[in-house]
Amino acid sequence: MTRGKNKAHRKKVRAIKIQLWMVTRASRNKTMLDRFLRRFLEKAMTIDPQNDFMKDSLIDEDEGYDPDELDRYQRGE
Repeated sequence: MTRGKNKAHRKKVRAIKIQLWMVTRASRNKTMLDRFLRRFLEKAMTIDPQNDFMKDSLIDEDEGYDPDELDRYQRGE
C-alpha cells in the first residue's frame, strides 16, 4: 500500500513540476514554444459559457437599475 501511495505522490509532483514549467515558459512569450504553450493554456483554462456558474444573466443582458430608480431606492421610496 505504501508503494502505491508513494508512486501516486511522485506522479502528482511530476505533474505539478510540468505545469509550473509550462506556465513559466508561457509567461516569457519569446520563442515559438512559449507562444504555443500560451495558446494551449488559454484554451485549457477558458470556461465554456454554458458551464460558467459565474455568468449572470442580469449583467449580460444589462437588466440593472436606471439612475433614477437607483436614487429612489437609496432614498427609501
